[in-house]
Amino acid sequence: MKIPPLFTFMILWSAVFSGPCLMSQTTAERPLAVTPVSRLDQDWWKTRHQEKLEEAKNRGDEVELLFMGDSITHGWDAGLWAENFAQYGAFNLGFSGDRTEHVLWRFQNGALENLSPKVTVLMIGTNNTGQGEGQPASETVQGIAAIIDEINTRLPDTQLIVHAVFPRGASKDDPLRVVNEEINQALPELVAAKGAEFLDINDLFLEKDGTLPRNIMPDLLHPKKEGYRLWAHGLKPSLDRHFGKSKKEPKTEVVSLWPKGVPAPHDASLVEKSEVGDPRRGGVVVRTTNVAEPSITVYQARSRRPTAGVLVCPGGAYNILAWNLEGEEIAEWLNSIGITAAVLKYRVPKNREGALQDAQRALGLMRSNAEDWNLDPENIGVFGFSAGGHLSASLSNHWRSRNYPKVDAADAVSCRPDFTVLIYPAYIGTPDFELSPDFTIDADAPPVFIVQTQDDTRYFPSAIVYNHELVKRGISSELHTFPTGGHGYGLRPSAYPVSGWTDLCRDWLWRQ
Repeated sequence: MKIPPLFTFMILWSAVFSGPCLMSQTTAERPLAVTPVSRLDQDWWKTRHQEKLEEAKNRGDEVELLFMGDSITHGWDAGLWAENFAQYGAFNLGFSGDRTEHVLWRFQNGALENLSPKVTVLMIGTNNTGQGEGQPASETVQGIAAIIDEINTRLPDTQLIVHAVFPRGASKDDPLRVVNEEINQALPELVAAKGAEFLDINDLFLEKDGTLPRNIMPDLLHPKKEGYRLWAHGLKPSLDRHFGKSKKEPKTEVVSLWPKGVPAPHDASLVEKSEVGDPRRGGVVVRTTNVAEPSITVYQARSRRPTAGVLVCPGGAYNILAWNLEGEEIAEWLNSIGITAAVLKYRVPKNREGALQDAQRALGLMRSNAEDWNLDPENIGVFGFSAGGHLSASLSNHWRSRNYPKVDAADAVSCRPDFTVLIYPAYIGTPDFELSPDFTIDADAPPVFIVQTQDDTRYFPSAIVYNHELVKRGISSELHTFPTGGHGYGLRPSAYPVSGWTDLCRDWLWRQ
């Protein structure tokens, strides 16, 4: 009997898209990627499988977070694993060299028994396309689909997060990366249709031109410690959403700078507003503008002894304040290293004179409230980014007299910072590496720590010029320049070595 063409098409369509129906095909008909295959001929693999079955029996009740995958999952840095996931009783079912078919065999041979995690993280596929002659992207996608179906069946209550296949190869044109990107293009729709969450954090591992640097993945495939740090950072928002934030919200106090009225220049008609900008390096940026009521938000460090204090000045071209990226996140980091922070909400837009008044007033308030805020009054500095770096440098050189009529006792104490930190500062130097005409250097400016990248071409001269001006006056300056990294990164991690500036800065701050 001749089978009608339409009927033949319907059979083929069903075989490809009906998920579990694939498993009913004969072995010869279905792709290897969906055919369960063991690796029991390899002693280490057999031993690890048996050990993981036993571990699941012993501690399955405490496992809230499960990782499934290949060598990339298998090789998690132990310290970072404990730091980021121990609180969830995390369980690692990564097996080096595994492809989708090996994961499916493990599922069908007890790997998920005794486990009921709240969240499961899956990252698989690069071995399917990269081992031997490689499997086509389309077949690898089918393998991933089959794994999702198995997880949904065997762990019906878990929240599944499916990662995009991580980048590999030196450049975006690498043939294996191109194939993996074909997989990643297909995954969002597939994953959503099966009720899971698709998570693509691949940009975190890459430079702007798509280069995969060897400091992140030395063999252009497997992460080293910095790569795993980026993975943890990229995964954290999803885990926070499913588990709830693990850390306590910092205790803060908002203090108005001008209780008796804001001095001129001031536009009292401004209505403050905040907007969420485009995501940047694993998070959004909250942009605050139209500030008519300047204030500081104090983040007090926990300490029995008086701590150092830092006035934090977010950047934003004197038009907005990058409030979370260069304010709140910096304050929380400073707290984590034992330093009290006060984030300055200074007057914007386009009010440099008012901003300097706000900075002078804020530093004086910190020093005059040193006893109440457990601060060492002789160890209070300023910390600024971009335009906030310009403001911080301005305060560091304009402290001998207030630029406003004195208000109270807080204006009777010095507003000179004891130290200065400038991260990609702006507006201090000209393109010809000369000091900007409107900027002056005080002979008693405080010591400074500076970070800048050469590809931040517009503002690179500011870092170099300020360092040079202080050095020639015999003032201590620690300058760190990096070839790449751009502008506006705050302390969010990236593939660029400049992301390590926080360790350098921490050590410098502790020496002050």
